[in-house]
Amino acid sequence: MDERLLTAFLTVSETRNVSLAARRLNITQPALSRQLQKLQRHLKVELLQSHHSGVALTAAGEAFLPAAQTVVNEIHKAEAFARMLATGTFSEITFAAPGTTLIDIVIPFVATLDSSQLHSHVIETPLGASLQQAVNTADLVIMPSEPPEEFGSIALVELPVWAYVAPDHPWADREHIPLEELVGERVVVATTDFMSRRVLDGAVDVAGLTVPQIVETNSGRVAQALVATGNGVAVVTEDAYFGLKPAKISTGAGILSVWLHAGWRADHYALDQVQALAERLASFAQTRYPELTPGPFDPVG
Repeated sequence: MDERLLTAFLTVSETRNVSLAARRLNITQPALSRQLQKLQRHLKVELLQSHHSGVALTAAGEAFLPAAQTVVNEIHKAEAFARMLATGTFSEITFAAPGTTLIDIVIPFVATLDSSQLHSHVIETPLGASLQQAVNTADLVIMPSEPPEEFGSIALVELPVWAYVAPDHPWADREHIPLEELVGERVVVATTDFMSRRVLDGAVDVAGLTVPQIVETNSGRVAQALVATGNGVAVVTEDAYFGLKPAKISTGAGILSVWLHAGWRADHYALDQVQALAERLASFAQTRYPELTPGPFDPVG
């Protein structure tokens, strides 16, 4: 299991193009082809096959992909652990989160850290990815759902699901919009890849309501842009853009909201440091978003 060969395979599997993968790895295309051939000879199985638009994974390649990623991830973690043993300090961390959380919370938090003491990486993870999958590639995973008990975790902050309207909308000065009233408007939302949409759908279903006028977009930012240039209400958890005015959405159960949690492996080699960083992130998030009363963030797991 040569990390260099596995990385070559992972890069090609991501780009599906040998030339593009070679440029990303900063090697020549013939050198990359030799690495792929060497890996396949060693494993005695064909992982890749030529395709009319580039390179495709074989069935064996698709099956082998998670194992290759796991090996490379574990090598990187072992290297980071060795560096910590050598220096006596935790000097490198990887954060993972869905796109909206990454942009609105994680990246601003990373900007507050001393990069000379702690080198940070950030990666986007799909909302539907399991925590087990995410912690294989990251030290600290921020997700809008509570992690299972076998992981270490901390509740970060409760975020409202906002109803954003243009400044000239009749609701522009309102602080709360009842769900029953909201559904009577043209509602602009992101897809179910976003937690704000899932929370809204769940609340509408529980209340026995329907949304006659709904416009679906590929992101919360696009939803806001559409509302800023026309009528309707954008329902998202993102920060406000385009001068839109926010209102909270009230239901019979309270304010529509999403809890963010941070999770990590309970056997992480730098457990104390990761947990301490998660607590700092919780304080940062609660200061940045004081709209709802934060709950306790006692670590669990």
